[in-house]
Amino acid sequence: MGRPIKTARIVEGNLKEPAANTTGTIGDTALTGSTQIQFTGFVTGGSANTGPANSQKGSKTFNITTSDGTEDLILTAVASGSLAAGQCQLTATDSDGDTYNVSKISSRYVTLTPVDGTQFTTGQRALWVASSAEVSGVSVSIPLA
Repeated sequence: MGRPIKTARIVEGNLKEPAANTTGTIGDTALTGSTQIQFTGFVTGGSANTGPANSQKGSKTFNITTSDGTEDLILTAVASGSLAAGQCQLTATDSDGDTYNVSKISSRYVTLTPVDGTQFTTGQRALWVASSAEVSGVSVSIPLA
């Protein structure tokens, strides 16, 4: 599966999270100070809604909770309006404000498919960082809460 995304958790009373302006986490959104990745997921029987991942099940599979419930969803490089039941998506933004669909995500990198962006090509990897910290041709940001 590669290196999984860090999970927000408390260890010995301290919140464990990545360094500022690098990556976010998955897991418990109730942990004050943590920054969870916000997926758009289509839980079976519902519609496409935003929500955090509770856990990572595989390189492209995440257990995601939306207002429609909780389900293991497959990360798919499509627009949120094109999601089918059982799928989720992430939209990355480059330093020019252009967008990409994410086809794979790890603890530090995303694999991209351009929507209207030109800094990266289909299948190219980029470092993902906090919003407003993107570097042209090097990194993109993804939605965090």
